Amino acid sequence: MTLSAPARTIARAQMLTALLVLAAMTPIPGSLDLLTRNRSLAEWIDRKNEESCRQTRNTLVHLGWLQTPEEAWIYEGIPQTDFSKGGVYFFGSSLVQFSTKLWELPPDLQALIHNCGMPACNQKSELVWLRYLIEQTAILKAGGDKTLVVLGTSYHNAFYPRESIPAPFANALERHGLFACDSHQGIRPLPVNAISKFMDFEETRQAACMTRFRDLFLHQLTRWRHHGTEPPRRQDPALYADWRRQQMGPDWKKEIDETIPVFRQTIDYLRARHVQVRVVLMPCGSWEKGLPYDSEYRRQVTALCAEDQIPVSDWSGLLSNEDFADSTHPNIFGTEKTHAAFLDIALPFLRSTHALSADRRAY
Repeated sequence: MTLSAPARTIARAQMLTALLVLAAMTPIPGSLDLLTRNRSLAEWIDRKNEESCRQTRNTLVHLGWLQTPEEAWIYEGIPQTDFSKGGVYFFGSSLVQFSTKLWELPPDLQALIHNCGMPACNQKSELVWLRYLIEQTAILKAGGDKTLVVLGTSYHNAFYPRESIPAPFANALERHGLFACDSHQGIRPLPVNAISKFMDFEETRQAACMTRFRDLFLHQLTRWRHHGTEPPRRQDPALYADWRRQQMGPDWKKEIDETIPVFRQTIDYLRARHVQVRVVLMPCGSWEKGLPYDSEYRRQVTALCAEDQIPVSDWSGLLSNEDFADSTHPNIFGTEKTHAAFLDIALPFLRSTHALSADRRAY
C-alpha cells in the first residue's frame, strides 16, 4: 500500500517525534542507574527519612534503594552472609520487621544478627519460611547449637486462617519471579534468566530511587506548610479496638486455639535440629487491654512454652501508647526500645557460642 504525500509527511513527523522522545528519555535510566550505585546517597536519604519519622512518629526502616524491608534480607542478606559462625534470627510479622535498627550495628554484628520478619506472617507461613531457610540455605552451617531463633509473636498471627499463606507474605517472595510459594509445597526457587533478573532489580532500584526523592520532596513541602515541622500521627484507641473486633470476629477463640498447634510444630521443627529457641510476646497498646484476644493468646503461648521449657520474654508493657505508629507497629521511639530489648537477647547468646568475643567492647 502506497501512502499519499501528506500521509508520508505525517508518518515521518510521528517517527521523528518518537525518536526525539526516546532520545530525551534515554539519559533518565542512566542517571537513575548512577544514583542507585551511590550508597552514601541512599544512607543520606534514610537519615532524612529518620528526621521526618521523629516528627511524624511513624515506623522507621532504612530501605536504601529497595522497595520493602524484607527485600534486603531475601535478595541481598542471604546470598552475601557467611553463616559459618552461627547467628541470631528474629522471626515474626511486620511487627518484628519494624522492631529493630540493625543497620546501626557494626559490620561484625550485622553478619551475626538478622531480622527475618515478613509482612502478614501467620504461624503457617512462618513455619514455611523457616523450613526454606533451614533446608535450602546455609543458615545452620555452624550447627543448631550456635543458632538462636527468636520467635516474636502476638495474637495478630491469628488474623489469617491457620492453614493458609497470607497474600502479602506470598507476594513478598513472588514479587520478582524468583520464588513460588504456597501452603502445600512451601517456598520453591524458580529458574530465572540472569539478564531478566538483573533488569528486574535494576527497575526495582530505580523505582525505589524515584520514590525516595518524591517522599523527600513531600516531607519538605509539609514542613514548609507547617512552619518547619511535620504533624505527628494521632492515635485513635477506640477505632483500633473496633478494627480488632472486626478482624478477629465472633470465632476468635477458635482461631487462636487452632493457631497454637502450628506454633508448637514450629518449635518442634527447630528443636529437632537442635536450634536454640526463644519466644518473645510482642508489645501492645492500651486499646488491647479491654479486648480478650491478647490475654488469651499470651496465656496459651506461655503455657505451651512452659511445657516445652522454652524461655519466654513478655514485652506486653514495654511500649507506651506514644511509642506506636498505629494500632500494631512501633514508631521510631518504640523501635529504639524493642531494638535494645532484642539485642539484650542476641548479644549474650553470641558471646556464649564464642561467635562474639567476651572481651569485645559492648555495643
